[in-house]
Amino acid sequence: MRIFKILIVSLTVVFFLIIVAMFALVERDNGKEPVLTNHPKAFWSGAEDGGSFFEITKSNPPHYYVEIRHESGGIWSKGWVTHVKKDGRQLSNEDFMGYDGGDDVYLQDETALKLSSELGK
Repeated sequence: MRIFKILIVSLTVVFFLIIVAMFALVERDNGKEPVLTNHPKAFWSGAEDGGSFFEITKSNPPHYYVEIRHESGGIWSKGWVTHVKKDGRQLSNEDFMGYDGGDDVYLQDETALKLSSELGK
């Protein structure tokens, strides 16, 4: 019986130490989204595991020139998109949701827009 008690106490201590170590090693999110100092209006869309910044740098509604940047600030892709919102408002940086590479950029409403190097194409 004594060995059983020692085993239970030992396993409890080991389990407790594992839990403490896990909390100590887990990266904590401070709740702040990344900000690009050279592009303060760029909108961050992502999570702890990554994402991208979206910034409309030229606007000629319904055509918008969008720059998509890595978290480091380096350009990932850029191009013109064409979109008319149902409510008539202009497209904003906050309307963008994601980019996976290629020619498609996604809006918050899950609309996929094609990036083009030329206006209106």
